Amino acid sequence: MPATEAIRKKISRLPHKPGVYLMKDRFGTVIYIGKARSLRKRVSQYFHPSRRQRWDMKLNALVEAIHDLDVHQVRSEPDAVLLEGKLIKEFKPRYNISFKDDKRFLLLKVNLKDPIPRFTLTRLRQDDGARYFGPFANSGAIRRTMTMVRQKFSLRGCRPLTPNKHDYKHCLYGHLKHCTAPCIDNISTGDYLKQVEAA
Repeated sequence: MPATEAIRKKISRLPHKPGVYLMKDRFGTVIYIGKARSLRKRVSQYFHPSRRQRWDMKLNALVEAIHDLDVHQVRSEPDAVLLEGKLIKEFKPRYNISFKDDKRFLLLKVNLKDPIPRFTLTRLRQDDGARYFGPFANSGAIRRTMTMVRQKFSLRGCRPLTPNKHDYKHCLYGHLKHCTAPCIDNISTGDYLKQVEAA
């Protein structure tokens, strides 16, 4: 359906900033959630008539059902990826990919009980005391987000559960200063844990 006057006004006020948008039907039910680098650019694309010729039946049905929308602006694209996954899990919109079987999608995992915790990706949520975020349907986006989080907070990306000085000799993360290297006591485990919790 063409954008209503109310929707057009909302779109015109959207920022060219990253965020998450929630599409609603005439009952106010959230039917689709997506993320965007530019909220205004991305949301407006749904209402360009010239684009509809290339859409499949599912996307056309989605646009036909949109009667309102909400947005959440965030600071960065990684923040948008994380918020999108959280909101999809919460609202379970019918036009998003079904999350009934979480094993099909990636989860971000960190176990603060590990000697030197690290963020990893997994497809299985276990009852192991770890913190899980997601699931995320876009594996590329969550992998990029995890890399950016590691670099921003100087966290390790190596595989050993408890890395040591021998591991450090062959560690690219440490030599590139992407990690504060708790494995060689460059930082205390307590201070490193604070970095992980801050992330």
